[in-house]
Amino acid sequence: MIAPDIWFTLYVLANEGAVHKRAILTTRNLGDLLGVSQQTASRRITYCVEEGYLSRVHTASGMLIQLSKKGVKELRGVMTGLELALVPREEEIVIAGRIVHGLGEGAYYVDAYSPRFLDLLGFEPFSGTLNVKIVDDESRSAINRMKQTPPLIVPGFTYEGRTFGDVVCYRVLVNQKVDGAVVIAQRTHHGQEILEVISEVNLRAKLKLKDNDLVTLTIVPLHRF
Repeated sequence: MIAPDIWFTLYVLANEGAVHKRAILTTRNLGDLLGVSQQTASRRITYCVEEGYLSRVHTASGMLIQLSKKGVKELRGVMTGLELALVPREEEIVIAGRIVHGLGEGAYYVDAYSPRFLDLLGFEPFSGTLNVKIVDDESRSAINRMKQTPPLIVPGFTYEGRTFGDVVCYRVLVNQKVDGAVVIAQRTHHGQEILEVISEVNLRAKLKLKDNDLVTLTIVPLHRF
């Protein structure tokens, strides 16, 4: 995770509208918003530009600043951490399961839904799903609790004459390390004992997982602060 002063700078810029469009600011404006000197604000902006967290264009009126995908991703990581930290431990929903080999169809469907996952979840998923087989009754109960929480929903659509149904998503942390989402499609060849998980990265490679390895899926609530 990036340093607190840097993510707070990104947070302030996001509040000034610099996520979806360029925001115009001077270093004096930014210093006032951050509660630091003009010189410190200037150094932070320069650092963020050098690290690829935002873009900057100098104009006669000030700086045109916009967060990059990398900057937005860092803010989402902070948000996820805060959401988990604010959930009472007795209410935390954790699902355990073992990795099983898929049917090879996950990549096709993930690719088809990819732009919609990006809009909904904030990341473009790796092509394919991680298949997790539930291992015990406690985890089956956790799934039922998960389904009672507010989901994110990708609406169905038609593409090249083919109909794709709604997909229900629940944000998770895989092994308490990597952001991802459980995806539940209207049509699936898997039984209820199998959960499909997507992530921005190849989860098998990132977490060094192989078939039959045990993994945990911690549900991330949809609080907004």
